Amino acid sequence: MTNEEIIRDEAQKFAKWKHKLRRVPEPVEIFNEIKYRLTDFNTSQNKSIFLDEIKIQIVQELESHRKTAHEGNADPSCGWEIKVEKILFYIDQHLNTLPIVVHQKFTSSKKDRLKVFVSYSHKDSEYLTEIRKHFKPFLDKIEFWDDSRIEPGQKWKDEIKKALHSAKVGILLVSSDFLASDFISTDELPPLLNAAEKDGATILSVILRPCLFEEFHELNQYQALNPPSKPLVKMTESEREDIYVNLVRQTLKLLKNE
Repeated sequence: MTNEEIIRDEAQKFAKWKHKLRRVPEPVEIFNEIKYRLTDFNTSQNKSIFLDEIKIQIVQELESHRKTAHEGNADPSCGWEIKVEKILFYIDQHLNTLPIVVHQKFTSSKKDRLKVFVSYSHKDSEYLTEIRKHFKPFLDKIEFWDDSRIEPGQKWKDEIKKALHSAKVGILLVSSDFLASDFISTDELPPLLNAAEKDGATILSVILRPCLFEEFHELNQYQALNPPSKPLVKMTESEREDIYVNLVRQTLKLLKNE
């Protein structure tokens, strides 16, 4: 087993025997037990994986409850649901202090997706330049693609389609200009999102500038590396560098699992 598999297995066992949510009076009591269990893991990355798996287990239990008790719908008056939502609130708060854990929504046996495809608005090219710099030391290991790779005389739409077809990781540089782009919404996002749903690709979003990212369900179902409330433009240089480093780290991890 890999380290991540061990940690997730431990989290699943912990969730099964420790958290019978209907019998615990206060959500904060459950969260305090979770925090105590986190002390068994030395690195922030391992803590993040453990907490991520706990959240997955609780969300699954919540969805199961809604299917059996409320015909699949949320019930704001249900005391049990209120308790669970509070637990998830505490978990999300703590996760925001830890490295983002990125995992594929679906696995796939296909081996033809090897490329990193960056979707962005040209008005945000300064951020792409910074991201390229962080990926540069690893270009002998991965194929990093954005539309600057299109040579003069090439049919640019055809080149973008070919790159999308082989994209294993789709990096979205999200801003108001990104969301307003007709080409991105009609030509780039549909094949990337379809690949994430059905073909083992992974979406990594970085919020560059303030925008209504949360209103786009097809995008916000994939966790961004930074919250919409704190886009890169509001960060210090050091904070932005941390986001770029984590973006490269998660991308390398995903491609290594190929």
